[in-house]
Amino acid sequence: MPMPAALPVLIVSPRYADEVAASVTATGMVPRIERRTERAEERFADEPARLVVVDARGALAPGMVVAKALGPAVEERRGAMLVLLSRADSGATSAAHDAGATGVLVSPFGAATFGNALRLAARHARRLDAATEALETGGGTDRRHDTLTGLATGDLLQGWIAARLAEPGRPQPVYVLAVGVGRFAQINAAYGRAVADRVLSAVALRLSQIVDARSHRGIDGETRLLGRLAAAEFAVATAGRLVLADATRLAHALAAAFERPFVVDDHVIHLSARVGIAASADEEGDSDGERAESDAAAIIRRATAALAMARTGEAGTVEVFQTEPGGDPLTRMADLESDLHDAIENGDIALVFQPQMALASGQIAAVEALVRWEHPQLGLLPAETLLETAASAELAIKLGRHIRERAIAEAARWLGRLARLKLSVNVTAADLADPGFAEALEAALAASGLARQRLTLEVTEGALIDDMRGAVNLLARLRATGVKVALDDFGTGYSSLAWMARLPIDQIKLDRSFTLGLTGSPRERVVVETVVRLSKQLGLTVVAEGVEDDVQLEATRLAGCDAIQGYQVAPPMQLAALETFCNGWRVAELAG
Repeated sequence: MPMPAALPVLIVSPRYADEVAASVTATGMVPRIERRTERAEERFADEPARLVVVDARGALAPGMVVAKALGPAVEERRGAMLVLLSRADSGATSAAHDAGATGVLVSPFGAATFGNALRLAARHARRLDAATEALETGGGTDRRHDTLTGLATGDLLQGWIAARLAEPGRPQPVYVLAVGVGRFAQINAAYGRAVADRVLSAVALRLSQIVDARSHRGIDGETRLLGRLAAAEFAVATAGRLVLADATRLAHALAAAFERPFVVDDHVIHLSARVGIAASADEEGDSDGERAESDAAAIIRRATAALAMARTGEAGTVEVFQTEPGGDPLTRMADLESDLHDAIENGDIALVFQPQMALASGQIAAVEALVRWEHPQLGLLPAETLLETAASAELAIKLGRHIRERAIAEAARWLGRLARLKLSVNVTAADLADPGFAEALEAALAASGLARQRLTLEVTEGALIDDMRGAVNLLARLRATGVKVALDDFGTGYSSLAWMARLPIDQIKLDRSFTLGLTGSPRERVVVETVVRLSKQLGLTVVAEGVEDDVQLEATRLAGCDAIQGYQVAPPMQLAALETFCNGWRVAELAG
């Protein structure tokens, strides 16, 4: 059923129908109002609308009833449904998604955020006709709005900045905040393009809501525009009577938005963000159009350069562009992929090991091999930067092999107490997709002489998603040779309990966020304790990650976990420190 040129939108809203209708009209779509929730199904059947807005603000229960009732009909019509809520409530948000909502907006939000959400809902409709495309793009190819997210493109963003800079008189400062989304390459590899696109749309909505909400309570005269620069890179341009501290506060708010996971289909997606900030120079502004365009492009480049620097830090890092004597950081960071090639070839990627303690004996029983990159100019880079750089440079498979070969060879040479330790190494989606993965692993084991029962392959749920059958067959073959397999980061994805019976695994590693549930609410504890009991009944061992204090340690012991990993035992450490640590380890206090 194709959509007509003037898109009708059915609005089910007992309290705020006129307000919503005005916002729908502002998008160029045609509102159809139904104020009585009990007539929503009948009205939808009579209307040609494929887009539905269910306004549950101040009427949560009837709103959820309507959403649940309309969900199947909207899906059958290949449409989309947007649900509006009064407050952030994880239960209501989940219920809305379960009912079939394409998107959920939480009050307060402005017209700009609502417009983006409605356009995204239209994009989610399975088949939009040419008239819909014309409405969204203004006919032909729209170089002003991103087709996936509905946000401004880089072209529009640059033009907007140029217009601010070209204003007569002394212009107001312009700041550009470049937002880089971390872990997106892994999400794309694990879940595929369709899910990745929906994740980006969800990111765009959340950023839109923050930018819009802060505009309402921000500085008088300040204006903002949110755009998408690249696949997983967004930018906010802001102008007005503001200073760097204002831009920095906004940057931290944008980064903090990623602390909550994104729910897409049945997936709970954990992302991170870093932000780079650049400001217009004193000499920029009050210039002709051509110079203003050039200056606008320069500000965006500087913000991107600052983002590149921020990517070398931990999640949530905010960097402000500063011209450095050592050269343009953008040019310097462009060499990062080339530097990684050299680092792998020269063996400059450092291995560190984080101990795991067996709760029954109190002994250090295993270590997980982790990586760090000591860049000659940029210093110590976190593992996330290393993996993202490898993914962008198509080095993920080469890096994975390099790490495993070195870790296996190292563990095979250990003597004394270290010789008894089991070794865990990580396996990514790229590794499982590598046709030569099994052969390379076999070669590393044969060359080192490491006993197979000492090696555990840690695989995340995301790494299995893309080709479940192929990954299961591969891991089953390796496990049959004596190698152990662990399901890592349990609790961060869909993590269906049925998987524990289907997958060829020996161990479950509870993610830190899941482990925290043991010291959370009674319901959270019940969930985690049930997972632990079920794992033990299936013959699996359970390792709790991220244990950082005595309370968490005791909770994992009472829940029946077999081992713990985290700063309560020890941080990741280099080999020399590991030897000292293990030789000096005393069981008594932590063993219990």
